[in-house]
Amino acid sequence: MATISQNIFLTKKEKLKCISCGRRIKVGKSFVAESENHKGTCFNCSPFVGYVLLPPGDAAMTRRSKKHSDLCGVVLAWNHRRKRYERKGQLVEETAIEKARLECINDQAIREQKNNKAAIIRERKDKEYIYCFALAIRERYPNCPKNREFEIAMHACEKHSGRVGRTANAKKFDSKMIDLAVEAHVRHTETNYDYQFGKGKLKKEIRADVRADIGYILKQWM
Repeated sequence: MATISQNIFLTKKEKLKCISCGRRIKVGKSFVAESENHKGTCFNCSPFVGYVLLPPGDAAMTRRSKKHSDLCGVVLAWNHRRKRYERKGQLVEETAIEKARLECINDQAIREQKNNKAAIIRERKDKEYIYCFALAIRERYPNCPKNREFEIAMHACEKHSGRVGRTANAKKFDSKMIDLAVEAHVRHTETNYDYQFGKGKLKKEIRADVRADIGYILKQWM
């Protein structure tokens, strides 16, 4: 029988009420529902009382403990900086965690071998992607300084950076994404943008100050 999965929000809203006991759910407390815009229950009225929180970070433990548990509560907390909910672990039965731990111990060597092979493949593909991104930059900006396209690509496509080179459109070599990557590089390396901070100006004002310089350089590189 498949595990039933349910979202558990560490809520950011102040006006949520449990549909079971009728009590208000305070900010930061657990709200069990499809989303914060749906009706749901407080934690005490949910079926997850007595379940154990398994933190994120181990994909095998996460997958296997869910498989062995009748219910799985995915705990989500609001990230104010990124303006989105992020996974903080899952609530599963304690026996499910123990079964998952034993399975992980038994095949640890095999999984490590597979993970190492997969990491090598990912690294190779990532280098190929950065190289192709650099070629796309050179094609769009044929007059940019020699080898500068590789410097721009490596920076824009750095892993886990959240920069433009890691977006879905950039991986399609979308011209707008390439423009943004080159523009960011020019802003930091060819203008006095970085030196204007700490002098009483807002970021928006500093960007406006260097916009014309960036536009001029981009035209020279095209």
